[in-house]
Amino acid sequence: MNEADPPERTGRTDIAAGLVLVALSLAALLWLIPQHTEAVASGFDIAPGFFPNLAAGVVLLLALGHTAQQLWRRKAVADHAPGPQGSTILAEFAIWALVAAATLAGLTRIGFVATAALVIALGMVAAGARRWLLIAAVTIAVPLLIDWAAWTVFTVDLP
Repeated sequence: MNEADPPERTGRTDIAAGLVLVALSLAALLWLIPQHTEAVASGFDIAPGFFPNLAAGVVLLLALGHTAQQLWRRKAVADHAPGPQGSTILAEFAIWALVAAATLAGLTRIGFVATAALVIALGMVAAGARRWLLIAAVTIAVPLLIDWAAWTVFTVDLP
């Protein structure tokens, strides 16, 4: 941002993003996770909703902290290029919403290992990875390792 930008515009995108993440994490904690996880089988098991609740709780806390920080600062950082415009942000939000919906559909239809492999491969390519052997190794190893660890450590069978 430069000196000519009005102070009321600085940080608005970050505040809006923080508020959207707060709303999404609250929706996950209050509606999505309770509706799509089962109760614990016995007193010694970890509830199937534990890790999703933990992740959504962490996102909620970080989003609240980020929003509070932006509200507190409300200043432009000198010598930074202007942030993305509204249409770019909307397009990125739409893309991530489609990725989330496809991931949820994949988890219920083809299972964790296959869905995680696809998401990891696409994420690595989108991030600029071009070493196909590395992409293949990570795409195969990580979902299998997570599936094995979830069963070995927590006796939780992933979908």
